[in-house]
Amino acid sequence: MSLRSVSLAIAVLLAAQGCTKTVYYAVLAPNQAVADQNSCFRQCQMMHAAQTKQFLTCVDTCPDSRVVREQRCNDVAFDTQAFACTTVHNQALDGVALGLGIGVLVLVSILVAVATSNSNTQMTP
Repeated sequence: MSLRSVSLAIAVLLAAQGCTKTVYYAVLAPNQAVADQNSCFRQCQMMHAAQTKQFLTCVDTCPDSRVVREQRCNDVAFDTQAFACTTVHNQALDGVALGLGIGVLVLVSILVAVATSNSNTQMTP
């Protein structure tokens, strides 16, 4: 098996595993803003449906609304009489998994290169 084949197989394995993680955001807004179709918060929801990054950026501009990063609504203390909370999520690059994947790929490449070099040396008369 060539070094190229092994490297390709490992790269495919890493891609299949994925180097991303899910990041959660608790988005808090006043109950009144959630109920009002013309509020800043509701406009953000309608304009940026399924676009988490843009939605969060938009909500940051809304008065009395706030975003708690890396938390879910269940993890955040808030006054349920005054505020509503919704949890949104996004995918982010997982630096640890990516680093480990690259490290494994380099290690396997070195081991294959050494094994190939040793077998070529032993075959030469």
